[in-house]
Amino acid sequence: MREIKQRLEKGVAVLARLEQRRQETRTPLWGYETEFLIISHELRQLESDIIRDPGALESHLVRLPRIPPSEAGPDLP
Repeated sequence: MREIKQRLEKGVAVLARLEQRRQETRTPLWGYETEFLIISHELRQLESDIIRDPGALESHLVRLPRIPPSEAGPDLP
């Protein structure tokens, strides 16, 4: 749990610096890709951590089978 907290605190600090830089440069999309990567990585990591050890959340979890992209069908426009 301590590792999760430290990892999230580090991510929040990076996101705060990105937001500060956006305000300084007046460029709303400055660091957008980095922000997206940090958030998506943390969400995947949290999902993995919860699945590995659900604790009190276990009764609220619904496990869905993953469908490989090759079987998911065509992308919709």
